Amino acid sequence: MSAYRSPFMTALRFVLAAHVRNRLALVLAVTFPLVWICMTRTCGYHVTLRFQVFPVGDYIEADNNRTMQINSAMNAVTVTAGFMAFMEAFTSGPLDRRLVLAGYRRRHLMAARVSALIVIAAVLALYAATLLQLSFGQKQYGALVLALFTANAAFGGIGIMLGSLLRGELEGFFTIIMASIIDSGLQNPGMNPPADQPGLPLLPLHGPSQAAWAAAFTETWPAAYAARGLVWFALTATAGLLIFCLRTRSYHRPRPRSTSTRLPAQTADSREATSSAAGARPARKSTEC
Repeated sequence: MSAYRSPFMTALRFVLAAHVRNRLALVLAVTFPLVWICMTRTCGYHVTLRFQVFPVGDYIEADNNRTMQINSAMNAVTVTAGFMAFMEAFTSGPLDRRLVLAGYRRRHLMAARVSALIVIAAVLALYAATLLQLSFGQKQYGALVLALFTANAAFGGIGIMLGSLLRGELEGFFTIIMASIIDSGLQNPGMNPPADQPGLPLLPLHGPSQAAWAAAFTETWPAAYAARGLVWFALTATAGLLIFCLRTRSYHRPRPRSTSTRLPAQTADSREATSSAAGARPARKSTEC
């Protein structure tokens, strides 16, 4: 166990240090959810919405301003978690490949990366849920933290996968932003009260969003729907691991042993000696005769 724990803890410290050094991401993680929730609370109109919540099994009624706050908070933290996971995987890729070629185990590096993502997802979920609790009282604060955590884990896994797959930063940023905006927009009760379109349950935020509505406005425990975000996390993290293994695979083949290797100078000297010996033999024969 100690032989595994030591390299894993070393890799985990390096990954967490890389996240801490990314000060812009930390500033965004603190300010983005706060500003987004405050703007929604100030600008969102108050009207009673009637929308479907699948964990409850029926339609419920809630204030549009509050549903928008939850939707905005989930959009903010998922984008932040995806960004942080993508940047760490993208920037540390060359170093990870050198470490693997030097003998470091791939499983230690990926386990450290996934563990750091879990920590970040949990911290962001607690922070956003606390802001929402201060804005208006939640029926189930713990269930809301769980829903936000699984949403963060899902987009963090997407960030790890894109960081191992893509070659440029712009592609990763654009993909994470658009995926979170489109997904959270489709889950918004103000835009889509029935939420029963085919294929919608397959999106990463469907289960966590339904769990968040149930946690904020009902007494139903929505753990089964929140766990759907973990399925996305497992699939994308596994895909990132496979891509990382392919990228760090060594194709070096040992050269066959050569019988003898002559230097150019040695080859020239041997040729001169051979030619001089061949010229001296006829003279020796004429002398004997």
